[in-house]
Formats: sequence, C-alpha cells, structure tokens
Amino acid sequence: MIEELPVDAPGIGVFKASGKLTDADYKQFIPRLDELIKEYGKISLFFELEDFHGWEAKAMWNDFKLSQSYPYNFERIAIIGNQAWERWISLLAKPFTHAQVRYFNSDQRDKAWDWLKQNALSTLHQKTSTETAYQHVLISIDLSTQAAHVLKRGLALATREAAQVSLLHVVDAPIFEDDSTDYIFPRESRETTRKVGIAYIQLQRLAELAGAENVKIEILSGRAKVEIPRYAEQHNVDLIVVGAHGQSNLTGVLGSTATSLLAQAPSDVLVVEAQT
Repeated sequence: MIEELPVDAPGIGVFKASGKLTDADYKQFIPRLDELIKEYGKISLFFELEDFHGWEAKAMWNDFKLSQSYPYNFERIAIIGNQAWERWISLLAKPFTHAQVRYFNSDQRDKAWDWLKQNALSTLHQKTSTETAYQHVLISIDLSTQAAHVLKRGLALATREAAQVSLLHVVDAPIFEDDSTDYIFPRESRETTRKVGIAYIQLQRLAELAGAENVKIEILSGRAKVEIPRYAEQHNVDLIVVGAHGQSNLTGVLGSTATSLLAQAPSDVLVVEAQT
C-alpha cells in the first residue's frame, strides 16, 4: 500500500510504501500527486519503503506510465529504505525521470529531509525572482492552418526580445504497449521518416514566407507533450510559443499539447489564440 504521511512540507510529497504495490494502490496515489503538482507546479518526493516487497506487474506498468506523464514535474526524489536491493530502485528510476533521485538508509531520514528542503527553498526563490528578457524562444507548430499565425506571433516577440529562435515540429510516433511481453516500444517506420522529411520542407517554407532569418529548424518524432519540454530543457529555452486548439474538455479550449505544456514545461509558455 501507499500511505501519505501527515507532514507539513510545502512542495514536498511525503509517502510510505509497504508490502507489494498493486494497481489499486496507484489509483489512489496518482490523484494525490495530481493535486500536489497543480498546487506547486514542480514537487519533490520523500518516499519511505517499509517491509517493501516490490510491485505487481500492472502496478509496475503504472509506475512507468507515471514517469512518462510527469517527466518534468519532479525536482528531487528521496528513497528511504533499509535493504540492499532497494538501493537499486533509485538507480533504475533515473533513466525515466529528469528528477534527481537519491537513496538514503533508514537512519539517514534527516539527511534526506535536508536534501529535499534545500531544493524546495531554491525553487520558491526562483518563482519570486525578477523577470528578465527572454534569451531563447522555441516556436512549436503543428502544421495546421494556424501554423503561420503562431509563427508570426512568436517571431514578433523574439525580435522584440532580441532572442535566439528555434522552430520545432514533432511528428507523431506514439509508444505502444505489447501485452504479450509487458514491454513498450516506439513505432518507427518508413512512414515516420517520410513525414519527418515533408515536415522539414514545410517548416522551411513557412520560415521563408515569414521572412525569418537565423532560425534553427528542428523536426523530432514522438509525443509532442514529451518532446517539446525535453527539447526546451536540453537547449535552455526560456519561452515556448504554441498554438491553442483542441477537441474536448479543457483541451477543447487550449489543445492537448498546450494544456500539457502549461503543467509540465520547464519554461514560460505563450499560448497563441487561434485566428478566426
């Protein structure tokens, strides 16, 4: 089971895991994480393992999906345990999250708290710091009818800020689960390669029509909501410009990609309203 501990620590989720984790445990745990992320944007986790026996197969899949759904929402994760094999959990977690992950023995709880609180204070300070001019603007477009409008707005802002500009499009290459093997894999194909080539030509044409000079064009494949913030973090982007459109619920107002970026992006996000 996963139990939340009653500790007042802004920006830090405090949980204890015991026994063997099940799908039902994650169905209770994930909504609480959602609440913390909505409140603080980015959070750290204090995760204590007590009489821990691992995961059921479906629970392990839920754990992987959790890391993919919130790749940029965790700052630091402290795992506290008392068994040698539990140390490997922190090592196995690192490839699947951008968070800093550290393991502490059960007698190092105070050290774990100090490590997490130090980062929480730093994060709060960054949120209250004075705004500065943007240095690197990433304009992400989906080649819809609104693409030229989004590009124009992004270029105007970047010119005003004298910022570096990157123009990005993500070709959808979803990840599929193989029920027979419990593995996941990206669906790369000749079709994906063909779409990447076409997209690059289209972005070049859009940039030429907009009179954009010294713009770096990037084409990636994968999921836009994952690849855009990942690119932004890797290339020190401090503003992402994206269009607003969508099909349902909140995403009907902002678009699924824009909605995800507002919650997960490591930088400011400007959502450009659709042109009518």
